[in-house]
Amino acid sequence: MKYTHAFLIMLVTAMLTLSVFGSGCTDTEPEIIETTATPTVDATEDSTPEMTAEPTATPEPTTNPNPMEILIRIQSYMFIPVGDREINRGDTVQWRNFESSKASRVLVSENGIWEEEQYLSYMRHVSYTFNETGEYTFYLKGREAKKMNVTVV
Repeated sequence: MKYTHAFLIMLVTAMLTLSVFGSGCTDTEPEIIETTATPTVDATEDSTPEMTAEPTATPEPTTNPNPMEILIRIQSYMFIPVGDREINRGDTVQWRNFESSKASRVLVSENGIWEEEQYLSYMRHVSYTFNETGEYTFYLKGREAKKMNVTVV
């Protein structure tokens, strides 16, 4: 009888341990399907070929052959990771609202890449593909002093 109780206790303990570890492996973020179109900027070159005696440099490609998507979390009225970002042309930056208070935030581009401010309710996001080199500045409305710069090379 003693061995039966000990075996049952070990079995229940093992099952509880597995369920605790197994629950940490599931995806707890809700799936969000956005229907908002992603604005993009097309880089085009107007060039007229000229005959020269010297070879000319090959023009730079218009987009990155291996574009990346960079996630910027909006949390505690901050951009996370903190600091400026340097990305390649053709990369996409996604800003997603992860505010623990489930408050909405307004993302503003100082460079006017959007026609209007981007209102982000909890767990919503906005993405932008950078196809032109330059420096772009963003901030959250109400926190204008804390800016984030994205440098596209």
